[in-house]
Amino acid sequence: MKKLNSFLVKNQHLLIFIFIVLCATLISTDIFARMGGAGGGGGGSSSGGGDGIGALIFYLIMMLPFPLNIIVIAIIIIGAIIFARKKKQGSILNKIPSNTVPTKKDVKGLAAFKIAHPDFNEEEFTGKVRKAFTDIQAAWSEMNISKVRRFISDGMYQRVNTQFKMMNILKQRNLLEKLEIKAVVIDKIESDGVFDVMHVGVFASIKDKFVSEAYPNLNTASFEEFVEYWSFIRKNSTVSKDMYHTYNCPNCGGDLSANMGDMSKCPYCGTITNSGEYDWVLAEITQADDYVTTSHLHDMSNTLANKIEDISDADPDFAVQIIEDKASNGYLQIETARVLKDPKLMRRFVTDEFYNKFEVEIGSSNHFVYNRIFLNDVTLIGALQKDNKNILALAVKSSYQRVVINNGKAQLLDMAVTSKNEVVMMSKDITSAQNKGSVYAHQCPSCGGTISDTTDLSCPYCGNQINSTKNEWIISDIMSQNDYLEYFKANANLFIANVNPKKLDAMYKVRDYAFNNILIMIAADGVFDAEEIDFAKKMAKKWGYAPSKIEGMLDMAVNNQLVLRMPEDRKDCEKIYKLMVKTASVDGNISPEEQALLDSVKQQYLN
Repeated sequence: MKKLNSFLVKNQHLLIFIFIVLCATLISTDIFARMGGAGGGGGGSSSGGGDGIGALIFYLIMMLPFPLNIIVIAIIIIGAIIFARKKKQGSILNKIPSNTVPTKKDVKGLAAFKIAHPDFNEEEFTGKVRKAFTDIQAAWSEMNISKVRRFISDGMYQRVNTQFKMMNILKQRNLLEKLEIKAVVIDKIESDGVFDVMHVGVFASIKDKFVSEAYPNLNTASFEEFVEYWSFIRKNSTVSKDMYHTYNCPNCGGDLSANMGDMSKCPYCGTITNSGEYDWVLAEITQADDYVTTSHLHDMSNTLANKIEDISDADPDFAVQIIEDKASNGYLQIETARVLKDPKLMRRFVTDEFYNKFEVEIGSSNHFVYNRIFLNDVTLIGALQKDNKNILALAVKSSYQRVVINNGKAQLLDMAVTSKNEVVMMSKDITSAQNKGSVYAHQCPSCGGTISDTTDLSCPYCGNQINSTKNEWIISDIMSQNDYLEYFKANANLFIANVNPKKLDAMYKVRDYAFNNILIMIAADGVFDAEEIDFAKKMAKKWGYAPSKIEGMLDMAVNNQLVLRMPEDRKDCEKIYKLMVKTASVDGNISPEEQALLDSVKQQYLN
């Protein structure tokens, strides 16, 4: 022991130097390295104060008496290692919930909500969620949404209706069996203008079959265990009614079992049943990965909403969720018009300028049909005033898979369901008139009269212009993220509030895109066996993910629920593509399914 102590004292400066070098190496490799290399490379000299700071730290540690200096060094190294590991495991993917029902937790916003609504019964509410979930799945399978129309929003209706239109073209049915709800868990409660918003996690399993009579190559089947987040809204001054266990109008008691489509309107007294006046209304369904990865945007959006009082005060029923619902409704009807090459389907809720631009666009585009089209998320990200109009920007994330019909056969254009990010711009006059009906639900905003899909912009009842920004939020443009960034730069001084466009994809890093897409690559042949799951876990560990925390990601891969994601930056796309190729080649053989997926990615993002 004396010899060891003598050695340490005699060589303490050398040992300290070695410790510092080791510490610096750990920090630089673990904290600052990123997948695929840091780029740059090469020789050359660097300038700055790094060497001076390092020398100062080295000098200060040397001044400490032995063995205190060695202890300090050890603490620094251990702290650096712990910090580096936490940094590497800080990916948003580690937060995606697994299909395992969580233990009960404190619900954000629940305490304040119960104070404002002391009569709230949590068990009664979750019972309604279970009823909604079961009835909506049955309505979806039967392709008849009228049975649940009374308690779903217009935007939610359009999400389902758009997919039905595509399925009818492809002669498809989605057959659902063995539905089991494992748990319904309230995740958080928010206030949004005159509305309350309840976000609920639904943990369930189901046997899912897509069957096409005309194009059997589109058929798929799987047994899925999953978690989805269902968002319900209700006015905070609502008159409590039960819309889930009755088919009667909450106002007059009339029968609502008749076919209800674009409008959720009582045929007897004209009451709009899904306004939030009477009960909770389903406004959105979000998959687990999107719910987690867009949470930062929603937090920023809530902050943004507090800064646009000049806009919201002019509309007593203004709520971010309502605006997002209108944007999702309009966006999907525009996509339907694109597929059917029929501009009149979206004429009433777009500006003349956007209509003319869109008419040219669809006239020159190739014909296709969506085999899948979903809205993953819609979030308010900006507000400005320009040309006497209030303008709102909403980030829209969608997932799609396209097919073309040639000689009676369906050919996939996208080998995997693919994610896309765009920004929808909506405009309304600063000095606007009262909105008496939603143009997105086939109502004239000026008088409330029912209108049809038409290119005629004059209301048949009051004669006013249907797509006028005097009464309603009208879609004025749809941009890519890069185009919105340029728009933002050009109009930065006009924004009342905004989310920095560069933060739209801030939660996903290059390695996150790559890991997501590699899981899709592994499952490309329709099989995700134990060996492949083991490989995925090894890749997760290699890239700094916590294997125990990415169970939700692996669950989604096994159940074929992941969508292909790519960033806006082309160089990052190239890195991700190379890693996908490497993954496909890991067993020495690239299967036809894997090659088709690689070719699809290369054509869409790198050509």
